[in-house]
Formats: sequence, C-alpha cells, structure tokens
Amino acid sequence: MKSFDSGRAVPTLQQMGPQPVYQDDNARPHRAREVNDFLQQSGVNRMEWPACSPDLNPIENLWKLDRKVRSNHPPPRDVQHLYQMLQAEWQALPQRIFTTLVNSMSLTRCVECQNSQGGYTHY
Repeated sequence: MKSFDSGRAVPTLQQMGPQPVYQDDNARPHRAREVNDFLQQSGVNRMEWPACSPDLNPIENLWKLDRKVRSNHPPPRDVQHLYQMLQAEWQALPQRIFTTLVNSMSLTRCVECQNSQGGYTHY
C-alpha cells in the first residue's frame, strides 16, 4: 500500500481554518490506521458518513470536470499539469452550479437515503 502523503494533506488542511472537518467515503485507504492517526494528531474532525453514498454528496455531479480535462488535446503532461487543468476548469464554473448542487440536498433526499438503508434512491 502506498504511504499516506501527509506532506500534501497538511497544507490543504491548514487552508481550511482552525477546525477542519474531513469527509470521506469509508474506502479502505481513507480509513487506514496511518490516516486515522494523522487526522487525530492533527486535530481534524472526521464527519460520520455512510459508505457508498453518492446520493448524499453533491460533488459527485461534478465528475464531468474530469471527463472534460481528459478530453483536452494535448492531454495533461503530468500530475501537476492535470492539477492545473482541473483548477482552471473548477474556476470557470459559474456560481449558480454550486448553488444548485447545494440546494439539491433537501431533507426529502436525506430521508429517502436513510429509508433505503444503503439501497437505491431515485437521486
């Protein structure tokens, strides 16, 4: 298993302010002992979140950014270039997209997800 890269995580967490909250999808790499120890030592709170729950995560609707960057010609030269291209696409998104995504997270959606107990929802 690849080692957890705290060299990249620390600056990102510091940009989030004094009490950052970490949300993940409960995938094994995100729950590794090394990651848990790092988050605890860094004073980062972990948000309780059900596994496999894209219905509760509005960012899932922005995967088209990845597809858009992958379709660029020429493709990214390296990871740094990919990061720059993704940042440029992110910055170009109109604010209304974010507002729409956040507003889509209604109480009805949350209740339906809870009632489905991890099963299918229409979202």
